[in-house]
Amino acid sequence: ASQRGGVLASGVVGFEDAGVGGMEAMDFSRFMEVLGRDLGKPEPPIEPCVEHGAKQWEKRKEQAQLEEGAVMKVVRQEGKGGELAQEGDLVKIHYVVSRDAGEVVESSRGGNPAIFVLGKRGPLGRLPRGLEIALQSMAEGEISSFTLKPSLGFGHPDCTWRLGGAQVEDWVLDVTLELASITKGVSVQIVEEDKVVKETIKDGEGWENPRPPYQVVASVKGGDGFCTAEAEPLRYSCGTGAVPKLLEESVNLMFQGEVARIHCREPLEDSPLIPASASTSEPGRPGQQALQTWEIGLLEVVQVRDMVGTGEVMKSRVARGEGEFPIDCPIVDCPMRIRCVGRLGGGAGKEVFWDTDEEGSGEPLSLETGMNVLPDGLEMCLKLMVPGETSVIQSAPKFAYDDLRDLGDKIATRVPKGSPVEWEVTLVDFNKPKQLAELPAAEALREALARKEKANALFKTSRYRYAQARYELLLREVKGLVDAGAAEAEDLAEPISTLVVGCTLNLAACAQRQGDHAAALKHCNEVLDKMDPDHAKALYRRGQTYTHLSEWAAARRDYERMARCGEEHREEAEAQLARISRLEKEALKRQKKEFQGFFNR
Repeated sequence: ASQRGGVLASGVVGFEDAGVGGMEAMDFSRFMEVLGRDLGKPEPPIEPCVEHGAKQWEKRKEQAQLEEGAVMKVVRQEGKGGELAQEGDLVKIHYVVSRDAGEVVESSRGGNPAIFVLGKRGPLGRLPRGLEIALQSMAEGEISSFTLKPSLGFGHPDCTWRLGGAQVEDWVLDVTLELASITKGVSVQIVEEDKVVKETIKDGEGWENPRPPYQVVASVKGGDGFCTAEAEPLRYSCGTGAVPKLLEESVNLMFQGEVARIHCREPLEDSPLIPASASTSEPGRPGQQALQTWEIGLLEVVQVRDMVGTGEVMKSRVARGEGEFPIDCPIVDCPMRIRCVGRLGGGAGKEVFWDTDEEGSGEPLSLETGMNVLPDGLEMCLKLMVPGETSVIQSAPKFAYDDLRDLGDKIATRVPKGSPVEWEVTLVDFNKPKQLAELPAAEALREALARKEKANALFKTSRYRYAQARYELLLREVKGLVDAGAAEAEDLAEPISTLVVGCTLNLAACAQRQGDHAAALKHCNEVLDKMDPDHAKALYRRGQTYTHLSEWAAARRDYERMARCGEEHREEAEAQLARISRLEKEALKRQKKEFQGFFNR
C-alpha cells in the first residue's frame, strides 16, 4: 500500500492502476491469485542464535551490576604503567581476602604468588568474575583494594577457584590485590583445565611439536630440587611413559628451542626418568596444595616417522637440512644425490654392507627415484627429506632388499634373505622436475615423451608398479596441457592425443600384469568410448582382459572388430579368435568333468 500506483514486491500492479478512484474486478482477482501463490511458498525457518543472545544478555546484566556497585576499587599503590592485563593473560598475584568486618579469610602473603589465567580455568581454577574485571583495570606492580558483592564474587557460576576451608559464595568480600606480573596470552596455553598451564618465557622455532613416536632432548628443572645436568639432558621417546603424563602433554605443545614454565596444581606421578614430586601446602592457605613449577628447555626434537603405520619402516632425523617440509622435499620422482651407509640388522656395531663414499671414491651417489633402484623403505623416506638432512632408517626385510634380489640388484646380494637393515642417509641435493605446464608446448611434448620412455623401461623389466605410477603422473600433467589449450595453440593436438592414448593403454597393460582386470577394462574403455572407438590396440587389450575373465563372447566381439580395423591387424585378430575357441572348449570340458560326478549322484 505504501507503493501507491507503483510495482509491489510481488511484481503485481498496484490496486489503483485499474483507474482513477476505482478498481476493476478482474485486476483485483488477479492480484489475489498471485498474492495467494506467493503466500503459499514455504519461508526458510529463522533459527535464533541462542548462544549469541545469551552472551549479549550476560554482558548487559554484568554492566548493570557494575553500575550498581558490584565491584568497587580503591588504588593503594600505583603500578609501573604500561599495558594492562587482558583476558587470556597469565597473572601472578598476591591477595588478601577479608570479610566486611575485617576478618581475614585467606592470604597469599608469606608464600608464592597465586597464578591465574584471566577468563580461563588455570591451575587454581577460574577467578571470580569481579576479580577478573578488577585485574583488567590494573597495571603491573599496582596494589588495589576491591569490595566484591556475591553476584560477581565467589558465587558467580563461572568461578571454580575455592578458598581453603571457607564457604564465601554469599559473602560481601574485601579483596586486596597486588599484580606481581603479567604474561601476555600469546605465550600462555592451558594444558589441562584446573590443573596445568604452560607459560612460554623464550620462543622456539620451526613448526613441529613433539608427538609419538618422536624423541625429545630437554633440560628439566623442578621446584622440588630435580634438575638435569647441562651435559646430560633428559632423552626420551614420546608416548612411552618415560616422564609424567602432565609434563609430557606440556612438552608436546612446545617447539624446539622453546623455554617454558609448567605450573601444576597436583604433584607429578612417578616415572622412569623423573621421580614423583612431594605434595606441599602454601603458607596462609589451609588445605591448599602449593603449585609446582617446572622449567623446561626443549633442546631438540628428533623427528621420528612410522612410514607405513606398522613399525616396519622407522625414520629418525638426526641432522636438520635446509628448507621446509613438504615444499622442499623430493616428493615427486626426480634425480638426486645421496650419501648412505647400510648396516645389517641395524646399529653402529653391525656389519656394513654398503657405503656410497667408499664405493664412489668420496663422491655422492647419483640416482633417480621411481626407477626401482632403491629399496622401497629407503626411497619413501628420502621423498620426505630436505636437502642436507640426515636420517637413520630402520627397515623390515619386505621393505628392504628381499624384492630387489630377484631383479639381480648387486647390493641386494650382500644382504641375507629375511634380514632387517638400517641406513644412515643424507640427502645431498635433488633436481625438482619442471611441471609440463611451465614449459612451451613443443618442449613439454618432448619432455613428456622422454618420461614415457622411462616408464616403458620399467614395464619391460617387469617393474609394473613403478611403471604404473609414472604413467599415471604423466597422464595427469598431459591432460592439464590439453585442458589449458596448449596443444591447440601450437598445432600439437594429434601427437599429444597419441601420447594420451598410449599411456592409457600402457596403464591397462600394467593392470593386466598385476591381475587387476577391472582397472584394465576401465583404461581400455576410456580409449574406446572417449578417444577412438576403432583403436586396434585398445580392442586387443580389452579382448585380452575379457579372455582372462573367461568372457568369451565379449572377447570374440573385440577381436572381430579388431580384424576390421585393417589388414595389418587381421592376422593377429584371427589368431586370438582361434585361441578363444580353443580356451572356451577346454573350459567347457573342465566344467563338464568337474560337475559330472555331481549330477550322477
